[in-house]
Amino acid sequence: MINLNSGNLLSVVSALKRIGHEVQVIDKPAVDFDALVMPGQGRFAFVANQLNQNNWRSFITEWIHKDKKFIGICVGMQLLFESSEEDKGAVGLAVLKGKITKLQHPKTPMVGWAKLSGNDDFLNQQYVYFVNSYAVSDSEYCIAKVDYGNSFCAAVQKNNLYAFQFHPEKSGDYGLELLQHCLGE
Repeated sequence: MINLNSGNLLSVVSALKRIGHEVQVIDKPAVDFDALVMPGQGRFAFVANQLNQNNWRSFITEWIHKDKKFIGICVGMQLLFESSEEDKGAVGLAVLKGKITKLQHPKTPMVGWAKLSGNDDFLNQQYVYFVNSYAVSDSEYCIAKVDYGNSFCAAVQKNNLYAFQFHPEKSGDYGLELLQHCLGE
């Protein structure tokens, strides 16, 4: 688990331990792991700046390009894209094409449960928990969407990279099943 000083570490660690995984929170890059999980809460620019600490930016990009298991959660998903209108000038990892935009709904942030519209039975019609004001509207790797004012991409997958705008660690039994599925066990 990557520590970017941006919250929700404990809830993700707890969820992964509940499904039987050993979890180590790391402050700097290390290569002896089966998977990397990048949670994140807060502003895009703050977390993007944390990527520049201890060479995280190049390490994560290389990890993903080597097709190793990777899970991004919330801002951890947003950072996989190029930029965000939340913080002009802040640069994401750009491993996926797209820009993060503000949700088009009068009640922002989006807080609560919403039903996914997925590309397969595993993701389709499942309720998951969101806390966000920004998201990517679409991606060639989008595997599930949600409607909140407008439709936006709730989950992406590219080979062994999975990322979620929602919080699987707060999405009950289904969220735990989803994390287990992503880790391939």
